[in-house]
Amino acid sequence: MSERFQELAAAVRARFDELGKSTLFVLAVDGDALWRTYLQAFPPGTDPLFRKHTEHDCSCCRHFIRNIGAVVAVQNGAMASVWDVMDLPYPYQGVANAMGNFVRAFPIRDLYLTKQAKHGQTVSHQRTESKANITFHHFSVEAPKRFVTPKVEEKQGEARTTQSVLLRGLTELKPDAVSQVIDLISSNALYRGEEHGRSVTEFAQLQSKILAADAKARDLLTWAEIGNPVARFRNTVIGTLIQDLSDGVELERAVRSFETKVAPTNYKRPTSIITKKMVEEAMKTIDELGLGHALERRHARMGDVSVGSVLFVDGAVQGRMRGGVAGLLMEEVRLDAFDPKKATEIGIEDFLKTVLPKTKGLRLYLDNNLTSHLVSVTAPVHEDAKRLFKWGNNFAWSYEGNVTDSIKDKVKRAGGRVENVAMRVSLAWYNTDDLDLHVIEPNGNHIYFGNKSDRLDVDMNVAHLVRDPVENVWWVRPPAAGVYGVFVHQFTRRESVDVGLTVEIEGDGGLTTLRYEKGVGSKEQINVAQIKVSRDGKIEIAPTRDMVVGSASREVWGLRTLDLVRVNALVLSPNHWDGDGVGNRHWFFLLEGCRNPLPPRSIYNEFLHPGLEKHRRVFEVLGDKMKCPYSDEQLSGVGFSSTRKDRVTVIAMGPNLNRPYTIVF
Repeated sequence: MSERFQELAAAVRARFDELGKSTLFVLAVDGDALWRTYLQAFPPGTDPLFRKHTEHDCSCCRHFIRNIGAVVAVQNGAMASVWDVMDLPYPYQGVANAMGNFVRAFPIRDLYLTKQAKHGQTVSHQRTESKANITFHHFSVEAPKRFVTPKVEEKQGEARTTQSVLLRGLTELKPDAVSQVIDLISSNALYRGEEHGRSVTEFAQLQSKILAADAKARDLLTWAEIGNPVARFRNTVIGTLIQDLSDGVELERAVRSFETKVAPTNYKRPTSIITKKMVEEAMKTIDELGLGHALERRHARMGDVSVGSVLFVDGAVQGRMRGGVAGLLMEEVRLDAFDPKKATEIGIEDFLKTVLPKTKGLRLYLDNNLTSHLVSVTAPVHEDAKRLFKWGNNFAWSYEGNVTDSIKDKVKRAGGRVENVAMRVSLAWYNTDDLDLHVIEPNGNHIYFGNKSDRLDVDMNVAHLVRDPVENVWWVRPPAAGVYGVFVHQFTRRESVDVGLTVEIEGDGGLTTLRYEKGVGSKEQINVAQIKVSRDGKIEIAPTRDMVVGSASREVWGLRTLDLVRVNALVLSPNHWDGDGVGNRHWFFLLEGCRNPLPPRSIYNEFLHPGLEKHRRVFEVLGDKMKCPYSDEQLSGVGFSSTRKDRVTVIAMGPNLNRPYTIVF
């Protein structure tokens, strides 16, 4: 073989050693095609015949080229092959160039790994027919130890998976979604987000670089990055968040899914989720609409409301209202002993039409179940502020607890039987724990999830978890005489927030609410009460000392429950003032001495001007921050929505009128 061939072999060996300092790959090229290209690269007359084959057609070099000829590295974003050598004598530089050009047309197939370190051999010797010794030079290299492993197939499979995950992540995860998550992390709006900040940023930088390349280059560059810590970023928990956002999942839902994976079961997100970009866009809209002053809110005062906007006003406060007549006094009427059960039931429209016109004074019976109906009317600080809401004024309202459903409503919504029953025992709690209601009948029958006896019809938080679960046991016929034991068992404890439970017992025309205000430990049993049913069907409830009887009077917003309170005014909600009719109606009974002790929220997304709805997430947080400061002068009381079948008992007073009514909404 030509003495000059060893220069090509030495150059290829040196190039392999140089490339071997980085990660090596194998191209998806057929070994036989690679070998044919090698032989055909020799110009005519430069590959003389030796015996039956040409001089360069030896089995040793053929084996080498099939195994090493398609090995490459990626340097500076480009493919570098073992054939990229320089300054070789004729014809070998041309052969090397031809081989280099040929292999660069193929994509990477695998990570280069080998079970044997040596490929080829430096020299071999053969005898001619005249018994003369001839030395042949061949290709040969020795792979560094880090490329040698008995687990070639396994590790190459892992590398292919990593490259595929990286390529999918870079192309499927939208840069806008990546940027949004970076913004969430920098705004500290993502639980444990700072732990992922570096990986998200590094992924974003890598994505920016690779997406700028064409499809062929992307494949090459992703192979070069399989050792990068963010190569499998798409499959990480933060990657699944970005995937959800890229797939169009709504931000709040996507973040809650992420936080479910990384947060403890008792974690509760404190606020809605917004980013710096969302805030900037929202503030731009606010500036464009000139609504900056409208965001400053306060408690409404009686002087803000015109007499024409109310359905009833007590004469003692009428003089304080805008457009009212000062000095009007209401005739005080002596109140007889009051029994809410003797009130006449009447619909709200009939009450407004037939009773209210004759009424000079109203007293409202503040039952305990009305505490969730407490409401405050709010107003703008600047009277000339532009319209912030859907309706034609800048007044709004804020409920305490947003008028939560009663236990009876929750049970009914869950499919439990609450109507036309002789007795009902219902359990409600406020987190994802699995509490179980147990009732032991006088005959020893134990009603619980394992023995429902056709009377336990709601059993929640066994698998599908909710935060407002209920359970329900009922008797359609009058229950047998005797003592019924009621207790609650903690089957699975999942949280340490929103603890406590409420048991509601209804029967014999009465309703008793019992509350347990502490957490229930794992497998702990809480004895609730004994229900004593007499032979004539009378029901007596004996709660345990750990239970708080819901019917006990307590102080809320400066008022005592289970007492009659003066109604200063009865008004519709501001969205129905002055002829407006936007959305559901609410009726507000504004009460004397009712003072909301906490700054109420004044901005709700469902109230917003149409031009602001696209920024609802920002306003969700803004509404929480722009609360009304406390004021001694405020319009607060209890409210009722037209969408709910609520009721309230009042006494209507006036000449020849001193009568209790239960108003049904």
